[in-house]
Amino acid sequence: MGPLADADRAVSAPVPIGVVTGLVSETRALAGVSGARALCLGPGPDKAEAAARALLAEGARALVSAGICGALDPALRPGDVILPAHVVDRHQDGGTWPTAPGWHAAVVAALAANHGCPTTGALLGSDRPVVSLEGKRHLAERTGAVAVDMESHAVARVAADAGVPFLVLRAVADTAHDVLPSWLGGMLNRDGTPNAGVALRRLLAGPWRLPGLLRLAGRSRAAEQALAAVAAVLMTPSGT
Repeated sequence: MGPLADADRAVSAPVPIGVVTGLVSETRALAGVSGARALCLGPGPDKAEAAARALLAEGARALVSAGICGALDPALRPGDVILPAHVVDRHQDGGTWPTAPGWHAAVVAALAANHGCPTTGALLGSDRPVVSLEGKRHLAERTGAVAVDMESHAVARVAADAGVPFLVLRAVADTAHDVLPSWLGGMLNRDGTPNAGVALRRLLAGPWRLPGLLRLAGRSRAAEQALAAVAAVLMTPSGT
């Protein structure tokens, strides 16, 4: 199929797909997907928007937000794959963006056939981390979203403005039962790479933090491994 003009037409291998990630490790998990170009400028909506616009400027004709996410649905476990039918903006009433329906349906079918059915409930986009159990519960009840990340709502806005197809592929890292401790702040550089110096200082100041850090790191690895295992489905054409 030829280049796409709207958000519900087929996506096929010859069409370049721009994939926005917030972490360098997420970009590595997506390496090797033919026809896709992954770009990480760092975590958060501002960096995600800049990456999405850069990918469009390079010639991308479709955009994907991909990486790990936090669960809001208590049933979700580390490594579960999320392929939401739409994205909701935590900070904007009525801010909802559907993913490209034909592309989404084709990828869901491909995942179901080869990897098991993904979760397709709404994904919440948040400008800041959701770290507490109470915050996760409140957002799940208020929005109906099953998971949350900090980039997808920004990529959705860029895709809508540009009139290009948009999809989200995420894998769960922290669950709805996990509290993300405040001391994790600053352990990532602005470009999404780990800051080993900060991590070492935090552990030296509080060695009791090590088990929790290892547990969260293990869950992030499980999410990234799941992402790597299914990433090639992004190139599934919708056939419409």
